[in-house]
Amino acid sequence: MAVKAVCIVTRSEEGRGAIAVRMDNDENVYFPLSVTEALELEEFEEVEAIMVRNDRTDPPWRAIRARLPDTGPTE
Repeated sequence: MAVKAVCIVTRSEEGRGAIAVRMDNDENVYFPLSVTEALELEEFEEVEAIMVRNDRTDPPWRAIRARLPDTGPTE
């Protein structure tokens, strides 16, 4: 079952996936390289993610889709 949550990126290295922490329960989320590169994720960025349980026990979640949150209209 997929879930949606806002996360904060805690580790993002070039050529590797990123790791983030869910804001709702502090569990770790793995962002595959394809998602990390598409969004150009950097440390301490907020990102909305749709995730599923990971095949591994750590981290417990794996992002399958993600987007940067809307910052609203610019003036």
